[in-house]
Amino acid sequence: MTFEETVTMFIMKHQMIRTGDRLLLGVSGGADSMALLQYFYKKRATWKLELAVCSVDHMLRGAESAEDVKYVASFCKNKDILFIGKTVDVRAYSKKKKISVETAARELRYRAFAEALHECRADLLVLAHHGDDQIETMLMRQVRGTVGMGRVGIPVKRVFNDKLIIRPFLSQTKKAIEHYCIDNGIVARQDATNESEEHTRNRFRMAVLPFLKQENPSVHLKFQYESECLAEDEALLQELAEKKLPEVVLEEDKEKYALSIPKLLGIHPALQRRTIHLLLCYLYTNQQMKPMHQPIHIEQLLQLLRSDRSSGRTVFPKGLSARKSYTYCWIGFMPKSREISEQVELCIPGETRCAAGCFKAEYITVEEFKKGVHDPSHLIVDTNAVSLPLFVRTFRHGDRMRPNGMSGDQKIQRIFINEKVDRDQRALWPLVTDGEGRVLWLPLLRRGSALPVDLTADKTNYLKLKFIPFAGFGRTQA
Repeated sequence: MTFEETVTMFIMKHQMIRTGDRLLLGVSGGADSMALLQYFYKKRATWKLELAVCSVDHMLRGAESAEDVKYVASFCKNKDILFIGKTVDVRAYSKKKKISVETAARELRYRAFAEALHECRADLLVLAHHGDDQIETMLMRQVRGTVGMGRVGIPVKRVFNDKLIIRPFLSQTKKAIEHYCIDNGIVARQDATNESEEHTRNRFRMAVLPFLKQENPSVHLKFQYESECLAEDEALLQELAEKKLPEVVLEEDKEKYALSIPKLLGIHPALQRRTIHLLLCYLYTNQQMKPMHQPIHIEQLLQLLRSDRSSGRTVFPKGLSARKSYTYCWIGFMPKSREISEQVELCIPGETRCAAGCFKAEYITVEEFKKGVHDPSHLIVDTNAVSLPLFVRTFRHGDRMRPNGMSGDQKIQRIFINEKVDRDQRALWPLVTDGEGRVLWLPLLRRGSALPVDLTADKTNYLKLKFIPFAGFGRTQA
């Protein structure tokens, strides 16, 4: 079977192209992309294709890279193919973004392709990645420890700026492509940087690939098959993880999620990892960052969640972290611990805001008093029996209170532990004190002030305080 026949079969198998499609080909002038251009030039009439070519000068090899672009432009002119040339300053971009030259070149190249797709109104971007590239990519990512869909390597097709990228040569070797160029009289441009051991990919190409091909000349087909199977498996597991996610997540916003540890550990281990991976992808994306986690981070978190420890913490790159607290785990970009707030005098009657919520104070009647006695969000006091004014502040080391009905004092820290209050919330939890500093109330948890007993109907000095927590605050562990 000829080169063109095997490429055509691969295209048909993966339903890459339809009759009448507009194609934009990324062509550098090297053997791979020139073979791609020649193949589709031959297929243009048969499939009624509209062709355009984009060539990008990365300004890394001076006049030589500029000549590459001119070479592709001349080829396109002779074949009556629309040509779009782009020039990008990779070194300047690399320095500005503090990324490697290789990464900078890729980002700018794909940005140029996106612009060209819009300019020529193409349906598909066609790139010349081949089977050897696939082997190198999959091995590099395995060594790096990539998780999820990243292990798949180079996809046959993927979404790109509301269009599709397709790669018809993934079933071909570099050697087969070079022979195709020779057979069609194409003298491709040579890029000396492809021989430099400075780049990771080149080291894999020169050191690892020859051994694999010696063991199995068709190893590229085995890797491509593995890539496609992995893609299907990961898609299924991703779908299952997305279905499980609502069962596991208790609270969420753009910066963090609260997870139920028992529910997360109750699902299959394969889905545990992918659920965490999914959350990390969401969180990094919401912060406009690329996912920057490794399998070791996910395993460290799972080890913490499975341990008998009631609390603990693990850290991910770029400031993302996860905190275990009893049966819950907060994962996300956590705010840094806040300093203890100064006490604020409660506005009576009126509203007073604090870091955790809002206090509403009002005078009530005896009938209203009786209705609110058992509500933990309320405190009702006889203003004649306490020292005014009243204040609200956060917890301080050594704070104690005498919970209503108890004969002795109790440390606030011990109440937090007994009630399984999340460590992050302890620093924000409000306390209400009287004018002498005595803790009257730990909202939602304990009252330190006895309820009024003189229920004279005509008295008007009953004060009701109501605490309204902000969203996400006040959860204690079951």
